[in-house]
Amino acid sequence: MNDTQRQAHRWTPEQRTQHQAIRDAFRDWRPGPEELIASGAAARLGLNVVHSPAQELLRQLKASREAAGLTLADVSARCGIDQPALSRLENGHTQNPTVDTLWRYAAAVGQRLVLSTEDVQGTRPVPSKVKRSAPKKPAARKKKTARVRGQHQPGHAGHSRPEGLPRGAGLATRKLD
Repeated sequence: MNDTQRQAHRWTPEQRTQHQAIRDAFRDWRPGPEELIASGAAARLGLNVVHSPAQELLRQLKASREAAGLTLADVSARCGIDQPALSRLENGHTQNPTVDTLWRYAAAVGQRLVLSTEDVQGTRPVPSKVKRSAPKKPAARKKKTARVRGQHQPGHAGHSRPEGLPRGAGLATRKLD
């Protein structure tokens, strides 16, 4: 077989059934990534939805950095994130940046990071089929003990720990009321 020919993919009956269920679910419904996740359809149909809402924010922050005349070295010195990590962040190679990273980057380029939520429009409610389990009983509480320095262990007169043991190995304990 040469490089231009495609080898036919053989699906199992389970894969065919799952594929048909996905096609049927989206025949008349064209949801965005947020709606897929919010409705539960992504999890129910086994879809791996990858959505990167931070990319637009990062484009705006990069534009702010460039408009301010800041280099990656300047931003790195201000926020404490190394230059290669900042470059990966700006170019979309960091798939899931933390809120702390975004906040530090925004502050370094003179911007304020503001988080908010809003309703996802068009979400179809999906009844939950998950059964709730009974609440777990709390585990039995352990008695509290405190470590006391300077108390000698029986059989070790003059030493709080036997020779050869690491520091802290000879600390005694007593019950707290």
